[in-house]
Amino acid sequence: MVDLHTDLIGVMWVLISYMLIMTILAPAWGRLADIHGRKRLYVGGLAIFTVGSLFCGLAADITQLIGFRIIQALGGSLLISNGTIIVADAFKRNELGRAMGIISMIAAAAFVFGPILGGILTIVDWRLNFFFNIPIGIAATWWAQKKLREPGEFSAKERFDTQGMIYFTIAFVTGMIYISVAFIVGWTSPPMLIALAVALISGIAFFRHEKRSPSPLIDLSLFSDRIFFYGQLSALINSVARGAVMILLILFFQGPKGCDPLTASILIIPAAAALAVAGPIGGWLSDHYGSREISTLGLIVSFAGLLGLATMQFDTPYPVLALWMFVNNFGSGLFQPPNTGAIMAAVRVDRRGAASSIRAFLNNAGMVISMAIATPLIMGTMPLEEMMDMFVLGGAVMPVAAQIAFTRGISLVFLISAAITMPAIIASAMRGKGDVRG
Repeated sequence: MVDLHTDLIGVMWVLISYMLIMTILAPAWGRLADIHGRKRLYVGGLAIFTVGSLFCGLAADITQLIGFRIIQALGGSLLISNGTIIVADAFKRNELGRAMGIISMIAAAAFVFGPILGGILTIVDWRLNFFFNIPIGIAATWWAQKKLREPGEFSAKERFDTQGMIYFTIAFVTGMIYISVAFIVGWTSPPMLIALAVALISGIAFFRHEKRSPSPLIDLSLFSDRIFFYGQLSALINSVARGAVMILLILFFQGPKGCDPLTASILIIPAAAALAVAGPIGGWLSDHYGSREISTLGLIVSFAGLLGLATMQFDTPYPVLALWMFVNNFGSGLFQPPNTGAIMAAVRVDRRGAASSIRAFLNNAGMVISMAIATPLIMGTMPLEEMMDMFVLGGAVMPVAAQIAFTRGISLVFLISAAITMPAIIASAMRGKGDVRG
C-alpha cells in the first residue's frame, strides 16, 4: 500500500474491479463458447491474462494497477468460463462429479501454494507476484494451442446477443454501484437512487429481451430443469455467504495479529487442505448417490464452520480458528463438485457453455455481493487512519480496544454468512433426485 501511495479502499478496489469484470463477461464468453468453440477462447484467455500480468507488474500507481487488473480479468474470465466446459467435455455424464472433484483438488493445491509463494515473493517485491505468471502463462498458452481439441464442430450460425449484453452490463454495474457505494454516500441520496432505478429498468429490459431473443445471451429455458435451477440457486446463495471469508481471515491475521503476508498465507492452509480432501470425496459420492444428499450435507457442514468462525475473538487461539476453517471449507468441498457436476449434466453438450457461464456469473456475483456486505461492516469498526496504522505498523502496537472492534466486525460478517447459508441448504435439498448415477 505504501509503494503505491494508496489505502485499504484502493487495495479493495483492486480486488473488486477484477471480480466485476470477471462477473460481467462470464455470460458472454460462455455463449461464444457454444457458438465458436472452447479452445480458441481458452487459448486467448491465457494470452490476455499473461499480458495483463506483465502490465500489472509494471504499474506505477494504484490507478494503473486497477486498470491493468481489468485487462488481466479479461483473460481470467475467459479461463474461468471455459475451463469447466473443457473438463466436462472430457468426461461421461455419470462421471462429472469425479471430474469436478479433481478440479476442486487442483484448485485447493493452488490455494495452498499460491498464497505462500505470493507471500515469499512479496517479501522481496510485490511486483514479482505478477511477473511470476509470465513464463507460466507463455508455456500454458503454447501447450493449450498444441494439445486442446474441440469436442465437435461448431457451426457458428447463431448470433451473439449484443443488445442483451448491453442491458446486462448496465444492470449489473449500476446495481453493484448501489450496493457497494450507497453505504458511503447514503442509501437514499439522489445519485444512489438514480443508480438503483437504472439497475431495475435495465434489468427488466434484459429479461424481457432474453425471452424474445432467438439467440439469447442467457438461455432462461435452462432454468426449467429442476436440478439446474436449484443447483444454480444454491451455488449463488453459498457464494454470497462465503465469498468474503478467506479475505477477512487474511485481513485478521495481517491486522490484529500483525502477521506478514507469508505467515498469514501459511495460517490459512487448513482451509485449503479441507478443500483438497473433501472435493474428490464429494465428487465420487455424488456420482454414486446423486448430488442432492451430498451437496446439502456439505452446506450443513459449511454452516457449522461459519457459526464456529463467528465466535472468534481477537485473542482466540489459532488451533480453534484452524479447526473452524477446516470444517467450513470441508463442507464447501463436499458441496461444490457434486453441485457443479449436476448442473453440467443437466444440459446438452451444445449448451454447456451457457450452463458454465451462468454458474461462473452467479459465483462471481455472489462474491462481489459478499464483499459489498462485508466492506461497510469492517470499515465501520474504526476510523480509516487507525485501520491503516494497524496494517502498516502491525496490530500488536494498536490499542486492544481497536483490535477487539475490528475482530467483532469480522465475526459479525461470519454470523451473517451463516444465516445466508440456511436458504442455500433449503435450495439444495429441493433439487430432486434426477441425477445421473454411476
